[in-house]
Parts: sequence; C-alpha cells; structure tokens
Amino acid sequence: MGTSPRPPEHQISLFMKKESPDPFRKAVQIVHSMPLGDLTAVQRKMSNNWLKKANSSEPDADGYWSIRIDEMTIDIGFNSKNRKYLKDAARALQRIVFAWDVVAPEAKRAKWISSVLYPDVEITADTIRFRLSEPLKPYVRNPDVYALIDETVVRKYRRLASIGIYEHCVRFEKVGTTTTVPWKTFRDIVLGESASRKTYEQYKVFKAKILNPSIAEINAEGAINIILKETKAGKSVEGVFFKVAKGRQPADAAPLDENETSLVAQMVKLGVLSSEAKRLLKEYSPKVIQATLAYTNERKTSKKAEKLENPPAYFRMALQRKWAINGEAVEDVEPKGAEPAPSSGKPNLSALYRTNQIAKAEAYFNALDEDDQQDLIAKYNGQQITPALRLKTKATKASEAAFFQWLMKDLWGEPNAEDLLEYAQTLLSKI
Repeated sequence: MGTSPRPPEHQISLFMKKESPDPFRKAVQIVHSMPLGDLTAVQRKMSNNWLKKANSSEPDADGYWSIRIDEMTIDIGFNSKNRKYLKDAARALQRIVFAWDVVAPEAKRAKWISSVLYPDVEITADTIRFRLSEPLKPYVRNPDVYALIDETVVRKYRRLASIGIYEHCVRFEKVGTTTTVPWKTFRDIVLGESASRKTYEQYKVFKAKILNPSIAEINAEGAINIILKETKAGKSVEGVFFKVAKGRQPADAAPLDENETSLVAQMVKLGVLSSEAKRLLKEYSPKVIQATLAYTNERKTSKKAEKLENPPAYFRMALQRKWAINGEAVEDVEPKGAEPAPSSGKPNLSALYRTNQIAKAEAYFNALDEDDQQDLIAKYNGQQITPALRLKTKATKASEAAFFQWLMKDLWGEPNAEDLLEYAQTLLSKI
C-alpha cells in the first residue's frame, strides 16, 4: 500500500509463518462443557479441528462441512497409520453428549442444557463430513465470548487433561487469573463425567495423577505458563484456579500494580487488546482511564442513546478527546454510503483522512504483541466473507489492503464531522 517503509519479508512474517500460531475462536460454552462420557485426547483434537473448519468456512448446501482425513491427521498431530482407530474415534464423537457451559452461573447459561455437538457424521475412505447441532451452530460460527485456541499448541499435547486445562486457562491469559471452579467439576470438564470417578474421587489423587503432570506438560510446551492455586474450607480443598502468564514468563510476575491490573482487565473486557491496554496506561493517568471506562460503560448501557456498535472505538475516541473530563461527545456521524467523487482540482478530505488513518492502523498493528496480532487476524478472517481476502499463509496485496481498511474501521469507526474538521485543521497547520 506504500503507507510505511517496511520490507516485504517483514509483512509476511507479521501475518503467518510456517510454524506460526494457528488460532480459532472457540465459544466458552464449548470450552467449559462437560463430556457426559469418556473422551480421548485424539477426539478432543479432532473436535477442535472440526470446530476450526466450521468457524472459518461455509457448509455445503446440505449443511455439511468436509475435511480430508490426510489433512486432519497432520493438523491434529496423529502420527499413526491406524486409520480404523481414527475413523472409530470420529464416529464416537457423534455419540458423546456434552453438558454446556457448566462454569457459568445457571441463571446465565443458555436455555439448552446438554446435547451432542455433531449429530451427523459421514466417513468415506478419504473424507469426513459432519454437521453441527443447530442450537450450537451460532455459538460455533460467530461466538460473542470465546477462547482463542491455537491448534499448533494443542496438537503437541499427549495428555487429555492438558488440552482441557490449556483451553480453560488460555481464555484468561490477558487477565492473569482464571475463575475458581469446584475441583470435582473441573475434573469432569477435563476428563469427562464418567472418567474413572472412583480412581479420582480424592483430590490428592487427582492432583498427583492428573493436574501436576498436565501442568508440567503445558508449561514445558511454553505457549502459556500456569500455576495451580487452591481454595479451601478448613483443610479440605474445595476449588481450583490458575495463575496464567504468556509464554515462559513466571505466572506470579506482577509488572503492574493491583489498580493497573484491574484497569487492564476492564479495558480487555470492553474489547481493547491487552498490549494496547498496557500501552494506554503509559499514555494516560489511571484516573483518566477509570473515568473514561465509566463514561463508556454508561454510554454503552444507556437506553436513551442509539446502540453503541463499537465500544472499543468509542473508548479510544473518548480518551483522545477527554469526553469523560469535558462531559460531552459529538455523535453527528456523516451518512454512510458511497463517497462523493472529488471535485476537479480539489482534494477529497474524506479520502485523505482515510489514507492517514489506514497508515495509523498499520502502525498500531505493528506495535502490538504477536498474540494480539493473531487475535486481530482471527477476528478479521471470521468477519471477511470473501475467501480471497482472508489472511492465510501469505498475505496478498489485496488481502493486506482489505485487512488494514477493516482494522481502521474496527479501531475508530466511520469518521464523523468532527473527525474531518480536526484533520482539516491539522492539514492547514502544516501549510
């Protein structure tokens, strides 16, 4: 696009590498589900591979997604030549019932309680076809709340529980601490409700045989670092939670104080990326950020104003223009639609503004942590309906341009009259 002097190889490395993360959005209703039966590590990996397929592509006319078995074996790290075992595991997925979202309070759970995820599975010599449960399809295809599951990480795990613990923890990586879950509920989430209940009826056995080896495997792989914490009633353990940090950083490291950590968590909850939230703490005082968060949340829940379509963009604008301090906001957005053609010899202010904002969006992207970059790419791919414009192994000029145009709108929304006036004043000041 010519908006910044970066070598082409840097652009490619930003988007995808051969062994770069391969994330997909997995709805928390599924992450925090409880298999009502035995589930193997291969089946968990296989299910993730199917969910990723359904998350990133359209079904056929009959509502089926198709996956080549040879491609799936590579994706899930299945090195055996025992195709019968793999096909039997796929057929068994059709019969496994899950209790959904068992971590959420009952009042906040979906209306349905339990069901199969894949009601229809067809297997041929080289292809698996599957359909999703209709009530769950919207959650799989376009989840509102999700964990970003990296298939390149999951396929390295050999223990069933490691996959479940990783998926539970990675959702809270940017917050630093998971929610507390009763240990028996957590046992059934990661192993399945019927999994060796008698063997792991005592917490000390479950901890020694399942938790400790799985935590060691997760930390050795290195995508995240976790530390087990326990809550007790007297001397008995009631619940478990985890301290979570990125990569090989010590999970108990605390570069931010308690108030700053809380502010980062609030910004992340609003939709701001973690690395951006930490950067904003360096640019604005905690009091200003707290006031702006309150201002944005009040605007978000207001029944008198039009629905806030992009809370993170509104929050950024409120910070820049000090709306929480000044107490007023300009919301006269220009009508959307085709932009008027520029008059002969006169600059198109809107086009100049967008070009400037696209350059800013690219600079913003380059300053993010790699994980946050991958989050944005996954979000963009999930919303991009044109397959050729999705970011894949190598970014094309068209997909790169589409990505940064999308990012510009995602960050700041459509420009309004005040945006264009402010930009015009900036241009005039340079003359």
